Amino acid sequence: MSGVDRLSDLPLEIKTSILRLLPIEEAVRTSRLSRSWRYVWTQLTRLFLNLSYPYDPEMPLARVKVVEYIIFCLRAPLIDLFLDLWYFGDDHKAPHLFKFLHSIFPKDGLQTLSIDNYGDTVQIELPYFPSLRVLSLSRLTLNHLLLPSDFQGFAHLEDLSLDNVWIYQRDIQYLIDGSTNLKVFRGYLYTYDEEPLSLTFSSPKLTSIDYYFHEYTKEVKVVNAPCLEEAQISADTSYSSEEEEFALIAMSTSKFMMEVANVSDLSFDFNTLMYLSQDAMSCALRVQFLRLRSLHLTEDFSCLDERVFATFCCLLRNMPILESLEIKCCYPQSKPDAFPLNKCVKKEDSISCLEQTLKRLTIFVTKTISTSVIGMISCIVLNANVLKLVEIIYMEDSKVEPRIVKGLNLVPKASSDVKVVFSSISARR
Repeated sequence: MSGVDRLSDLPLEIKTSILRLLPIEEAVRTSRLSRSWRYVWTQLTRLFLNLSYPYDPEMPLARVKVVEYIIFCLRAPLIDLFLDLWYFGDDHKAPHLFKFLHSIFPKDGLQTLSIDNYGDTVQIELPYFPSLRVLSLSRLTLNHLLLPSDFQGFAHLEDLSLDNVWIYQRDIQYLIDGSTNLKVFRGYLYTYDEEPLSLTFSSPKLTSIDYYFHEYTKEVKVVNAPCLEEAQISADTSYSSEEEEFALIAMSTSKFMMEVANVSDLSFDFNTLMYLSQDAMSCALRVQFLRLRSLHLTEDFSCLDERVFATFCCLLRNMPILESLEIKCCYPQSKPDAFPLNKCVKKEDSISCLEQTLKRLTIFVTKTISTSVIGMISCIVLNANVLKLVEIIYMEDSKVEPRIVKGLNLVPKASSDVKVVFSSISARR
């Protein structure tokens, strides 16, 4: 029948599902469609709000008033809130962000708060959201996180991600200690205090920890985390640190590897290897990773040298049941290769995982692959007796030269069953 308004007859849950896919302004405009659509947008429980106006820094203030009105009109509890900020960090605008967050507080029920700050430095004063499960502050520029004076901890918080965040030692420790259900932590932190950060995790439910080490971190302890399975370590890439700062980063990364020695999945980058290689007495070179089955190594801006390669082999000797190794080549090298291939393409003795357990090697190439890393891969293939699969995955626009492909296929292999597979994926994935 031509007179049937099927759009208006849709069930409420279908209508709200449609509106969740629209920018909030477009969702509000659907009130004009018909009487049955007039207040459907007020039932939204998830909001994606863009307060970014890079070419008109004054616009976010006017936009905040509109957003505050939208939140005031919501009839359903707001559960997930995602904010994109740009040019919101001036002193006269920061209080508006405080007011904005506090306007959500009476709504209760907020479980996800994600703020991506692309522009100026911004101070974020968190209200106490009792139901919060996911807190993420991230992207490109620095955020200053302030906790309320009467902060009691987020009892339901499971996922905490602080990327490029300035915070007091006392506040970050309160935040960690007060999050008794914390499962996932990611930290790239700076501190207002004169002393570098010393953090302690005593989180019985913690399963994953990811930390970026630089001169602002002294140590990260994990004293009670029986469920911890994954750890990721990244280290400063500036190479401009003073000798004292360099030593501090080397010590803090080494100690942290000891703290997470019982994980089954470990990730770190070449910069971490570089710092560890400078410390002959490194704790990480002595600790045994007896449960480790998967290792992920990221090639960053550093280049491989003989000492770094020796450190890598030393770590492998401490990983007796390693089954899977992934090497991810993210960036072109900033320095020329200074490490001849024949320095690492050789037989290595007493590496148990290469002799007995390593079955899969994956090389993921996002930009290009250096000849020194090719040497590292060749060494593994030459020594891995039970290796079954070598998979080279590269972006369609990566610089994977034919000679590299041919060279890898010609490398002597310890395992007669090993299969070398090359595949490409779209850069848009």
